Amino acid sequence: MSRRVAGQDGLDAASAFDLLPEAYVILNGHYQIVLANARYLELTGQKLDDLLGQSILDTNQVGSAAQRDARRAWLSAALRELSGGDGKWSSQFRYDAPAEPPNVGSAGSAGAAARPAPAVPRYWRIKASLLATPLAGSRSDSATAHILLRVSEETAQVFEDERNQRERAKLRSQAQLRQVLADEAREQLREHQERFQLALAFSQLGAWELYPATGAIDATDQCKANLGLAPGTTLTEQLLLEQVVHPDDRERVRVAMERALAAREHFEVDYRVGWASGVVRWILVRGVGRFVRDGTLASVIGFTLDITVRKEAELEQRAIAASEKRAREQSERLAMAMDHFVTTVSHELRSPLSAIVSWTDLLRRLPDPVHVTRATDVIGRNARQLSHMVDDLLDSGAIVTGKLSVRLEPVDLGALAGIVAEDLRMQAEAKGLRLIADDLAAVLVLADESRMKQVVWNLVSNALKFTAQGTIELSVRALGEQVELTVRDSGAGLDQASLERIFERFEQSGASGGGRVAGLGLGLWLVKNLLEMHGGTIRAESAGLGHGSVFRVTLPVYR
Repeated sequence: MSRRVAGQDGLDAASAFDLLPEAYVILNGHYQIVLANARYLELTGQKLDDLLGQSILDTNQVGSAAQRDARRAWLSAALRELSGGDGKWSSQFRYDAPAEPPNVGSAGSAGAAARPAPAVPRYWRIKASLLATPLAGSRSDSATAHILLRVSEETAQVFEDERNQRERAKLRSQAQLRQVLADEAREQLREHQERFQLALAFSQLGAWELYPATGAIDATDQCKANLGLAPGTTLTEQLLLEQVVHPDDRERVRVAMERALAAREHFEVDYRVGWASGVVRWILVRGVGRFVRDGTLASVIGFTLDITVRKEAELEQRAIAASEKRAREQSERLAMAMDHFVTTVSHELRSPLSAIVSWTDLLRRLPDPVHVTRATDVIGRNARQLSHMVDDLLDSGAIVTGKLSVRLEPVDLGALAGIVAEDLRMQAEAKGLRLIADDLAAVLVLADESRMKQVVWNLVSNALKFTAQGTIELSVRALGEQVELTVRDSGAGLDQASLERIFERFEQSGASGGGRVAGLGLGLWLVKNLLEMHGGTIRAESAGLGHGSVFRVTLPVYR
């Protein structure tokens, strides 16, 4: 039989099949073996030439009769009922085989019982699957799909599970022994009180015993020291739970004790206490109920331990883990935003460039004055759009590298906002929008005039971009030592998720109606960073999608 299977560039699929780490055998539609890999031959101790053409039901006759019958029964049923999909796994098969695999080819071979050896249990599982296409180059002339059998030996895993069960049983016995010893130690507690007190003082463990009938608590001096109390303090359950334990932890401590005592189990809980010096400490308390024969709770005994250092380290690690998680999420968002940014830049640069090239070609072919006027308008508009995008890219790079500087001087923010409004009024009217800029107070701020104009321009043009109809209001008002510049629109609005990320680099919310809006997602990020360089802030507000947006800029007034 040819072992080369047709494939791309003459790939020897049979050789690749032979190198698979799991044991596989391929059957034709009559359940006869047409191919087996090296791992299968090693696992079964058989030769390929002895297997080819043999029915899978008649091979590997190892183990007891009952074991062979079980394997044959499953194979017969599985192969008969096999259909497309993920295939069918058998349950675990066990067979008792010699320590060395017998070298036999099929049922009835002379070597089946040739070498006596102690039988050892082995465990297999079989998965039967239909191959998607008939196997090229096999001896079978059947056009039906071939069957792939995967044989997984699980002997090592079974032995490991059995060993683990024995270890667990041993550990349970040891735990039971420890519990017995602990019970005996508790019976001898009062007899060894003095030595026990010395041991507790050395280890800084505080011992206590609570009497539920009276609420009184007998506590060692070390226990009171752990709780921040003086040695002569009379400790009661009421004092502990209503004054000593931190208010935010009291209910948790009470519930832990009540549940454990109801279940007759020990409890362990940590809580905060405030010392007279104002220092907050973390205390670990462990306790268990002591019951009399009729089931009545006689007392609760336990220990206290100051775990402040350990707890603070634990809380610090949690904070670090949470910070790292947030950093990873931020990094992932930035990576996704960068991918989006690259795609956006390529699109945004291509559109105006295409318009400029197209109208330039048209001018060459049709030097009509009418076309010249329109072409120059289109070329000029797209050139300005390209220039604006390039400026944003350069500014963003300068901000990231810390190379962007500002030249601060007194600037009338109201007058500057009015100039920007007039520059953009024609664009607003062309879109059918009302640009209202009546409330512009004359207030001086210390700013770089060109950069502050860039801030106002970006905010107003952003409102124009995301507003399909209605109004845009620009105002400047003095608020004591601060001046507030507000841009309010009746546009698409922002949801809560967008409000949280709107000032991040490469972020851009969707346009009204879900259409795409031109831009690089840098405008608001640039605004935020430029304002921070001027000692100012910006925040966004919105009642939700479809309810417009408000952007409020605050800057210190120049005196």
